[in-house]
Amino acid sequence: MAEEKQQHIREKEQYWRNIETVQLGQEFPLFDTDRNRTQVRYSDDGSFAGMKSSIRLETGFLGKLNISISAAPYTKSRYAVVTPFDPKQGYPVDTDDLSFQRRVVKISKMRHELADAIEGLYLFVFITDEDLSLNGRMQALLQENATLTGSDIASMLHHLFLTLKFPNGSSVTARAMYDTHQRLLLFRTFFPTDTGPLPVGDPVATELGPLSIEEGFRVLLPFDLEQVQTIRAKFLLLPSLDDYRASQTSL
Repeated sequence: MAEEKQQHIREKEQYWRNIETVQLGQEFPLFDTDRNRTQVRYSDDGSFAGMKSSIRLETGFLGKLNISISAAPYTKSRYAVVTPFDPKQGYPVDTDDLSFQRRVVKISKMRHELADAIEGLYLFVFITDEDLSLNGRMQALLQENATLTGSDIASMLHHLFLTLKFPNGSSVTARAMYDTHQRLLLFRTFFPTDTGPLPVGDPVATELGPLSIEEGFRVLLPFDLEQVQTIRAKFLLLPSLDDYRASQTSL
């Protein structure tokens, strides 16, 4: 069993060794059919049904992060998603969402008005625990500093932001969140890039349901290969939300 585990690790390391590396602050295509290991998925009738891709993010201090990117068919409630290629289809983010009190009123209303479900490609950007364990720099940091823990590393990664840009000029951003249930580091809750995270209240309101009062929304993409390939992405590692907001005002 130990040999099988070591063989599996070697295969995983070989897989990631051949993946494109991007730098912090570098803009790149989120999905690129010419990128090594990118897969385009089709339905039984031959129509476009999603994509799967990977990149390696060079962070410097935290080494290279092995990041998986997927757009897979999902059905979601309209009030729980934003649809950047057709904003009217999903939740309509506006100035009311910048105030927690107004946001609660609006979300309560939207849950009834936008209760119907829509289909699209659910964007899922993540790092698995297994792939994090392959990060030699992180393992070295833990060994070099006896007071440093896995939780400290997770806290550092919480300051990692992913920004997506769309051809219509809109842009959304998510910060890394660790999901203890799925054991994944996820970028899934996207908020408007120019506003930063949307208010959730203190403490976080729970009466509206788990998807309706987060700092952002899930992203749902169209079943259109050409459109999906127009998405541009960029990662930033920032010490705090204040630094995030400063990075936006300096653009």
